[in-house]
Amino acid sequence: MPNNIVQKLQTLALLLLMMLMGTLSACSLLPGDQQLQQQQLEQLQDWQLRGKLSVRTNSDSVTGYLTWEQQHQQYDLFITGPMGQGSSRLQGNPTEATLTLPDHDQPLTAPNAESLMAEYLGWYLPIEGIRYWVKGQPSPASEATSQFDDYGLLSNLQQNGWTIRFSRYQQHQGIWLPGLIKLKGYDYTLTLAINEWTLHD
Repeated sequence: MPNNIVQKLQTLALLLLMMLMGTLSACSLLPGDQQLQQQQLEQLQDWQLRGKLSVRTNSDSVTGYLTWEQQHQQYDLFITGPMGQGSSRLQGNPTEATLTLPDHDQPLTAPNAESLMAEYLGWYLPIEGIRYWVKGQPSPASEATSQFDDYGLLSNLQQNGWTIRFSRYQQHQGIWLPGLIKLKGYDYTLTLAINEWTLHD
């Protein structure tokens, strides 16, 4: 066989091998195991996110910026922009919540975050549920109707009177997390566009 034909065949074989390796590498970056994905999210208990949050009701619409740090049961939300009436901070755990507002000398406390936010901010986040939802995970505290995409990622969820849609997943330290979450329920429409995830586990 002439040398030029042999060289062409070798080049073709090398190109095919490179294409195959590239395909395998790309596939390895994609999620696919729903059970493994949910196990990873369950183990993820210490994280921080930064993003833009908009809240819309039948009569009003506000937007602000949110930094949320979760350490197991403890949460710390820092809200800036119109919805926070300047800068507001919400801290707490499942049994107590504290809200610090720029126009109050002392922090406000209540057994839960939702009542504080509804009374003093005029809107609220379902804190106990959304701490799981932001990760693309149903809350284990109550029954849920879940839909997953072909890659095993949560795409739609109905739980506790809320309908949640997830999109813009990206991989962070080996875990796939959503970048856009839309919630509807109780006359609220909430949209959280996450710009940054930081995982501490």
